[in-house]
Amino acid sequence: MTWEERIANYVKVTGFPRSLFVSEDGRAVGTWIMGNNYRVKSTYYGGYPAGYLRRVRALFPEKKKVLHVFSGKVDLAAFPGDTVDLNPKLAPTYIDDAQTLLKVPLEDYDLVLADPPYSVEDADHYQTTMVKRNVVMRALQRLPKDAHVVWLDQVLPMYRKDAFAVEGVIGMVKSTNHRFRVVTVFGRV
Repeated sequence: MTWEERIANYVKVTGFPRSLFVSEDGRAVGTWIMGNNYRVKSTYYGGYPAGYLRRVRALFPEKKKVLHVFSGKVDLAAFPGDTVDLNPKLAPTYIDDAQTLLKVPLEDYDLVLADPPYSVEDADHYQTTMVKRNVVMRALQRLPKDAHVVWLDQVLPMYRKDAFAVEGVIGMVKSTNHRFRVVTVFGRV
């Protein structure tokens, strides 16, 4: 799908005003204002904000094999897929380190959603160490050509330009007293 088609589907499916556009360099750019709905459907600290999965799913309707990395707990009804987490108590599909993903057949997936801990404090809350984003991106190089990675974070992870291209950058504003985040969409080249 082209980004124009993805954006048109997003507007049609979500009913939200057009807030994403294709820039002159061909990237999707824009802003999502998530509103003041503080609920996290999964009830898990740090879980995806209300409506986030619906928005991402509307951008990628053709993707059938989805992997949620750093999953914690995910509302799989909103965006079905497999999950990866280090904590076996969360019952992920794969108990694995996102920095290696050795137990995950990445070649089978066409879309990865990643929402890592943003800070050392967040990592402490999850009782884990802070992730090295560039190492995760290196592991994701095993994805097939034309797969996408949707990375929700406060920073742009380091990545190899011969492995990934930035296809979209979406600013995400949740509400007052919340951190701004960026949704970066990488295409596997």
